This record gives sequence, structure tokens and C-alpha cells, in this order.
Amino acid sequence: MTEHRPLLNAPSRQTPGQAKNPAPKLRLAALRSINLRPANSLRRLATIFFATGSTVFILLIIQQAVAVLGAFSEIFMICFLAWLLAFVVSPLVDWAAGRFNMGRSKAVGLVYGCVALTLIGFILIAASIGMTEATNLVSRTDQATATISGSLVSLQQRLGIGTKTIDLAALFRQGEARILPEINTILADQSGAIAGTVMSVVGALSIILVLSVFIVSDASGLQAEWRRVIPNRFETQLDLFDRSVGRAFRGFLWMQVILMVIQVVLTLVVGLVFGLPYLFLICLFAALCMPIPFVGSALALAPPIFIAAAFVPGAVVPVAVVLFVGQAVIMHLVTPRLMKRTSGVHPIVTIVSVLIGAQVAGIWGAVFGLPVAAVISILASYVINVQAVQEVEGVDLGTVTAAIRAAYPEATPEEVLAEAADQAEAIYATQREERIIA
Repeated sequence: MTEHRPLLNAPSRQTPGQAKNPAPKLRLAALRSINLRPANSLRRLATIFFATGSTVFILLIIQQAVAVLGAFSEIFMICFLAWLLAFVVSPLVDWAAGRFNMGRSKAVGLVYGCVALTLIGFILIAASIGMTEATNLVSRTDQATATISGSLVSLQQRLGIGTKTIDLAALFRQGEARILPEINTILADQSGAIAGTVMSVVGALSIILVLSVFIVSDASGLQAEWRRVIPNRFETQLDLFDRSVGRAFRGFLWMQVILMVIQVVLTLVVGLVFGLPYLFLICLFAALCMPIPFVGSALALAPPIFIAAAFVPGAVVPVAVVLFVGQAVIMHLVTPRLMKRTSGVHPIVTIVSVLIGAQVAGIWGAVFGLPVAAVISILASYVINVQAVQEVEGVDLGTVTAAIRAAYPEATPEEVLAEAADQAEAIYATQREERIIA
């Protein structure tokens, strides 16, 4: 007889008193063996594709926006320089209004009249004295090059180096024969372009002056409009931004002015002591070179050394030594302290900000990279200090800052917050020691 086996899902016969057999469990081995990775991999690849495409699309939009804004870069730069001039002149307007007891409009007219007269006087002096000295210097080019060549021959003889090894005078004459004609050709061909550039610079300065007059005249109205755009809950952050911008840019400008004055005084003293001619051109060149990051200080030393070598060859070595020593003192002792006091940033941050600014916006980015970095540093310090106080258990930010402000009423809000962060860190250190002991 054939044996009939019951089906798996067929109900089994049980007596009423017999316990129910547990239902057979379905083995999932077969399901686990099914590979679901292809679907997940396709979904992951699709996500990566769409994310990459979105990123590329956003970058293309940013690139096009930057290109469009780049077409208006000159206008933006004029507006920025006008704001910068207004930013510098505004404290002078407030001082004149309080000192002479006059209205703000009259104070604006007085201060900007002095600024305009100063600019016109400087341009006239530069045009008269500078052009006279420049013309005289060009006419004495042959004499200067002959003197330098003779000095190189004398130097080579003193060092005991034969002309077969190296001929310094011959190398100098070769460079002169190649460079001077090129310079003369460029000046002759680009005379019209140079004149047009000068006229455009004068026109831009006029526009900057007019715009800054309107900015200073209606400073309160513009500030009210700016504050009206920002929500009221960001009033504290907006005040911090205003103060940080004021401190950074004003400190940066004062630092540049101080460095220019120091370099001009150093050059002028060296020129008077050693009898160097063309002092006006030398000092003007030194003043214009100092704001240039990294290479400006080195460029400021080149004209006095060249003039000494060309017209006072006996004073070349002492002039170079005095200038290099003075420049070293300025760059290693004076400049870091000025940076710390005026902008409040570390010298490392200064160098990095100049490099990033030069990479992003060229020469203007290198020049104004420091104040922008100072503003970012101040805002970042504010956020970090607030977070440091709020993370400590049992410390209330408002109570601590109110107590510090009552103890030090002359402290700025940034200084109050920094002190609160220091106290919060001390409290946290005490709490941590207590937890360790317990």
C-alpha cells in the first residue's frame, strides 16, 4: 500500500485534551539569501548623481553671478572707497560739529572743504616738484648709469674677483641696453593711455568725494534704513557688526597711515644725512609702496639705494645698512604691535587673510583682506564666547554680563563677553574637579 503523507499546511487532527502542536516556523534562509544590494546601490548612485548635479548647477549659477558682478566691479569699488572715505571722515565731522558748535551740514562742508583743498594741494605739489625732479632725473640717466657701472668695477676690484669669472659692469650695461629702450618705447607709445588713466583716476576721485559727502550728510538716515531691513531679534548682532567693522577698518587705515609716515620719515632722514637728491620722488614712492602687502616694504627701499648708487656712490653701503636695519625694526617690532592694537587679530591671521584676499580679489583683496578678517574674527569670538558661557551649568549669560558691566562700566560689550567666558571656564573647571573628587 502506498503511504500518504499529510501536507504541511493541512490541519492536524487532535483530541480535545491533547496540547496543540506549535505551528511550523517558516525558514527565512531562502529570503536572506536574496541579494537586495543592487536596488540599494542604484538608489545610492541616483542620490549621488542628483547631489553632484545640483552642486555643479549651483556652482555654474555662482560663476555666472560672479561674472555679472565683475562687470560692475569698478562701480562697486568706487562705492566701497566712498564708504571708506566717509567712514574715516565721519568722526572728524562729529568733532568739528561739537568743537565749533555748528550744525552737521556746516561741519560736513568744512571738513570736506579741507579734504578737497588737501587733495588739490597735493596734486599741484606733486605735479610741480615731482615732474621737475622726474625730468631732471631722466636727463641724468646717462650720468647715473655711468656712475653705477664705475661703482661695480670698483667693487669687483675690492673683492678681488676677476672679470673672467664674472663682469658685473658688463652685466649691468647689458641690462641697461635692454631695459631702458623698452621703458622709453613704452612711455612714448602709452603716453595717451597714461594721460587717459590719470584723467579717469581724477574723475573717480571726484565721484568718490561726492558720494562720501552724501553718505556722511545722511548717515543717520542710511543707518536707520539699514537697521529697518534687519529683524529686531538681531539687534545685538547688528550692533556688534557695526562696532567690529568700525574698529577693523578704522584701525587698518590708521595702521597704514602710521606705517607710511614712519617710512617717509626714515627715508627723509637718511636722504638728508647722506645728501641724496630727489627726496620728494623717493619719499612719494616709499609712501605709495607701503600699503602693498609683502613686497611694499622692500620696494620702498629700492629708490633711495638706487639714487645713492647713481649720484652718491660713497654712501651706498651706509644708506643700505641704515635702511635695512630701520625696515627690520619697523616690520618686526612696530607692525605686529600696530596690527594687534588697531585690528585686534593675530599676525598669523593677518598673513593668511592677505593670501586669501589676494587669491580671491587680486590686489584689492590683498589690501583689504586684513579688515575683513578682523571683522570675521571678532564675530567668531563673539559666537564662541556666548557658547562657552551657555554650556556651563548654573551660569546665566544675562546675570554674569550684567555683573561684569556693573563692575567695569567702561568696558566694551566684546570685553564684557570675553570676561564672562573666562569666568564660565573657571566655574566649569571647578565643577569638573568636584566631579572627579566625588
